Amino acid sequence: MDHLFQLPTMYTAIRIPGMEYARRPAGWSYPSHRHPYFEFLCCVEGEIRQWVNGQLYVLTPGDMILIGSDMHHRMEIGQDCLFFDFHFDVEQSDIHSIVQAAANPLLRYAENEPLLERIQQFLEEFGEDLHDMGRQNTAVSVGKRERQKAYVQQLERSIRMLSIHSRLLEIVGMLAGRLMQLSVSLSDMQVTPSQIRLAREASCYIEEHLLDEIRVHDVAKQLNVHRTHLHYCFKNVYGVSPSMYITSSRIREAKNLLLTRDWSMEEIGLHLRFSSSAHFSRAFRSAVGMPPIRFRQRARAL
Repeated sequence: MDHLFQLPTMYTAIRIPGMEYARRPAGWSYPSHRHPYFEFLCCVEGEIRQWVNGQLYVLTPGDMILIGSDMHHRMEIGQDCLFFDFHFDVEQSDIHSIVQAAANPLLRYAENEPLLERIQQFLEEFGEDLHDMGRQNTAVSVGKRERQKAYVQQLERSIRMLSIHSRLLEIVGMLAGRLMQLSVSLSDMQVTPSQIRLAREASCYIEEHLLDEIRVHDVAKQLNVHRTHLHYCFKNVYGVSPSMYITSSRIREAKNLLLTRDWSMEEIGLHLRFSSSAHFSRAFRSAVGMPPIRFRQRARAL
């Protein structure tokens, strides 16, 4: 008898440490943080302002964003919003590399309708189940009949969870396929996964020590690499040198302080480790196109 096909053992593991389908009002925010998982966020209604390693991405209905592992990110709601979000990790190293090496994390609705349609189908099929599972009472019944009933319900729930897991695996597969299409080819990629990991570790260290007297030499020493190698990898990944990244991150924080605090220019410059208020003003004007005092006046006039 001829085999129509014969395959080796197939094994694919994906972990989903968190998932959320929720509404949030305008002005709601989630503070800057990072985690060892990938995060996929889809804006269903409203507007999301998602910061990833200091870069702002604005999501409108249908837009999606993929946040790499260990990347600092924070979320702000621009307009009353409904969103779908889940964290995941993939055991297959090839798939992990494809996702980790994604050059542009933002997927616009117009170019990614099939992926969005699959997500909408998932929410329609499993949304009610997931809502009920999140509200289930975990108390254990003591009667025999109740225990038997609870056991059957647990089996049914496990089967349903397996279906949910398989659909999420399909969505991640579609996402990886789309990221492959957006890359010319893996052989043409100029950035390797190891360079991405190093650059992201450096950016995380910078974000965590932004208010310290930090220099590129300090970052390289902390990561146990030569400064030249760090500079090369960082610029390949982020398009700017580590020193420019430090400055732009401090300018980002300066904008926030100008809008939320009544500090003087001297106080802000000192807080952000600029050598003087004049140095702070020059750096701010170079990056933003106007002096910091003008930035504050314009923002308050709106």
